[in-house]
Amino acid sequence: MIDTALNQKSSPIKRTLLMMLAAGVAVAIAYGAGEISHLSSFWISEAGAPDFFREPINLALALAGLLVWQKLSRLPDQAPPLWGSPVIGLGWGWLVGCALPSLALLGLVTVQAGAFEVRAFPLAALIIPIPFILTHAMAEQFVVRGIAQRCGHAAFGPLAGIGLAALAFCALQTIQGYSSLWHIANSALFGAALGFLALGRGGIWAAIAGHAGWTWLETSWIGDAVTFQKDGGFWAGAGPDSYGSPVFTLVLILFLGLMGTGQALQAAKEKQ
Repeated sequence: MIDTALNQKSSPIKRTLLMMLAAGVAVAIAYGAGEISHLSSFWISEAGAPDFFREPINLALALAGLLVWQKLSRLPDQAPPLWGSPVIGLGWGWLVGCALPSLALLGLVTVQAGAFEVRAFPLAALIIPIPFILTHAMAEQFVVRGIAQRCGHAAFGPLAGIGLAALAFCALQTIQGYSSLWHIANSALFGAALGFLALGRGGIWAAIAGHAGWTWLETSWIGDAVTFQKDGGFWAGAGPDSYGSPVFTLVLILFLGLMGTGQALQAAKEKQ
């Protein structure tokens, strides 16, 4: 078993190794749950049933992996980041998750690296995907925040937790196919942004909603409500949306700077 109660008394090398183990376990559980749920859903749909089961299966497997890890590591339920308030977390996280790619898309338009084209769309096309997107975000964020961020926080403090979870989220996104340079950079930065959200009053729920809001805007709005055409230049980056662009990188760096400054000011206030 991994005795997390002794982390602060153990050597930095041992704590670093425990962090690496936690990050690897988090990525393995999240990726494995996604792949198994995909295959299971395919088999169910081939048998004639509707394909509604992938994300619930994904979430169930991710929760099972998280519970096994908690039992083996003996990590207390009150280890940061906490669950937080669902109302505050889902509202604030969704707002941030939608706002960041929106700013990046507007930035792409400003530098003339892309243009919007509004199209007619049924409102249901935006509403129906929401519960599935939220369920998918829960599966990944429960594991990334509950394993990687909590272990890093316990070993070296909140910034280590945020950094470790960011690396785990980046690795997960990369093996899922987001492998261009800007995708990798933005995966790490966005993972860090979700880590800061998870340390606020919204807790892990804010990280879940931030992930879901970003996915919803980039996949439901772009394509269903509007078409976004890139010019193919440097600022446009890779992919059809903002996720693979350096403009999104700049937006994320600005957001992380604001969040980091806020955390520093709060820490200084608490010391007084």
